[in-house]
Amino acid sequence: GRWGLNDEAVRNFGGDALKKTRDAAVYVVRKRYATRPTQAYFAGGSTGGREALAAIQRWPADWDGAIAWYPAWNDAAALLGGHRMNIALAQPGAYPDTAKRIVIYQAAMEACDALDGVEDGIISDQKRCNAEFDPSTATLNGASVRCPGGADTGDTCLSDAQIAALKTIDTDTVFNFPLASGETGYPGYNVWGADLGITSNPSPLQPVVTFLAFGTTQPAMPMPRTAPYISVLVDQWIKYSVTRDPSFDSLTLDPENPGPWAARLSELSEQLDTSTDISAFAARGGKLLLAHGLADVLVSSRATELYYQRLVDQMGAANVESFVRYYEVPGLGHAVSTVFNATWDSLTALEQWAEQGVAPSGQVTVDTAGVPGRSRPLCDYPKWPQYDGSGDVNLAASFNCTE
Repeated sequence: GRWGLNDEAVRNFGGDALKKTRDAAVYVVRKRYATRPTQAYFAGGSTGGREALAAIQRWPADWDGAIAWYPAWNDAAALLGGHRMNIALAQPGAYPDTAKRIVIYQAAMEACDALDGVEDGIISDQKRCNAEFDPSTATLNGASVRCPGGADTGDTCLSDAQIAALKTIDTDTVFNFPLASGETGYPGYNVWGADLGITSNPSPLQPVVTFLAFGTTQPAMPMPRTAPYISVLVDQWIKYSVTRDPSFDSLTLDPENPGPWAARLSELSEQLDTSTDISAFAARGGKLLLAHGLADVLVSSRATELYYQRLVDQMGAANVESFVRYYEVPGLGHAVSTVFNATWDSLTALEQWAEQGVAPSGQVTVDTAGVPGRSRPLCDYPKWPQYDGSGDVNLAASFNCTE
């Protein structure tokens, strides 16, 4: 995180590098081909998703379309929300090991898998699961998920400290101080039914899943590199970009009440949080595809829902429908998944819309890892795929998009 000590590097990360890179690339193309590119698209995920949204918002004339997967568009808010998760997991006895992650995962599956009409190892009705599942009262194979008396009695149950940490992660972070970006908080994460890092899974993808989720070591000072990815990331950001003190104990910074660091956090939010005003991009005919996995515990899909809803509030549903599509993918974590590792030919969908005026319809995502080759419909938000009661459970055609 040492680049955070350099003001220009911080501004570049906040978005300035996008314009510099684009303009340099266009210059090179013109020198080589004696003409400008006819179309320009931006595609990225996570920070790249934030960059896609920042690019079309700050420099709308440069881009004809964008694809943003699991975008950390409100990045300062996301870092603070992630830090609240970080602090929760750092509490004594709060960090769930792999065996306990299996318990909470299987309990959520037992309670929520069939809510979409079929038990297929994927929770599609995530909102209902979030509303109904409670680890304090849940059971797994008839046994209580909560350890007797709330104490940590072994790997077959969760202690009160572990349940409290997971419930904190499920709830919203609320900023009790003003951010210059205008963000007032960060939504909780869909932790119920997410793979938090089940290291016993033999899939070659699992180490990446674990790395991006809860890692293998509890957050502490100094921060282990094997701690949750968000813990390492935020620790470095606080040390070098916020306090600019490499010896600072990041776990002492309260993300909701940061005290003397509030002004610096507010300053950084102007660079890292992206405005949802993309009216200029829309006015020039730009098209935007958004997608987010519902089992993402690094960047919350609820934040992307917020982005989409703000567009609707600002521009009206009909206008948003004319240039934006948002899809949520059940079972997909952050970038990768051993449950439903989603693939989608998003570039073709964008090209057809931006260049031919053919809006996306009947889009399908295909799994490459959980059940290789199975497919699910990509449903226009807020719809989700519900099994229609007959047909091959591994085919998108057997599901209807419902609300």
